[in-house]
Amino acid sequence: MKLTKEIEKAINAQRYYSVEDFEKDCVTYINAIESGRMMCAIHSVAKSGMSRVLSFHSCESSQGTDKFYYRQYRSLFCALGYKESGEGFRINGCGMDMVFHTNYSIMHDFKRLELITKDQCEHLCQQTPTVL
Repeated sequence: MKLTKEIEKAINAQRYYSVEDFEKDCVTYINAIESGRMMCAIHSVAKSGMSRVLSFHSCESSQGTDKFYYRQYRSLFCALGYKESGEGFRINGCGMDMVFHTNYSIMHDFKRLELITKDQCEHLCQQTPTVL
């Protein structure tokens, strides 16, 4: 993994988040997209339609049990430079599927960080999370 100075600074700014946690979150996010377990909640849309507040979650199994939980990616998004807003992150833009665009952008960030290959990026960036 090849972290940028901005991402390192954002990780270090979070009190209980480390580079190892960031890497684990990235791997979990990638696996959730790959297996279709990623979901996105749209909490609000601006009256102008120019921005929305989104949060991403994946359904994960608890080790050693038959129970499941929803994992959130708040720290990962903060490290990637997204701005927190209430229940999620403010995503600016209009005229396109912003859930698709956000995942597309994150996958390209992962490719730049050398977490996935170009071929993986081309496939995973086209996988739109389920919208709640």
